[in-house]
Amino acid sequence: MDKRSLAYTLLQLIPPGYVTTYASLARVLGTSPRAVGRLMASNPDPVIVPCHRVVKSNLDLGGYSMGGPMVKRRLLELEGVEFDSRGRVKRRHVILIDKLLLEG
Repeated sequence: MDKRSLAYTLLQLIPPGYVTTYASLARVLGTSPRAVGRLMASNPDPVIVPCHRVVKSNLDLGGYSMGGPMVKRRLLELEGVEFDSRGRVKRRHVILIDKLLLEG
């Protein structure tokens, strides 16, 4: 399975109301967070592959090719994700996919 397919498959493990980080996905894929960002930006089917559920390691939103960070934030809010006063995702909504896979 290529990195793109694996990234999209892994992302489908993140349920609504939660996010993972570019860095966490990058560790599983053996690549960089920027490369993961490029994969998310080229997502051909955001309805099936929820690329809006990937945020920066500091829990800032990062970009979103389907309308910008405000659209990304709104999608996450609709799923139940909460934000702090600085606009960062609250830690209780984070699933680090690399830890999930390695620690179960």
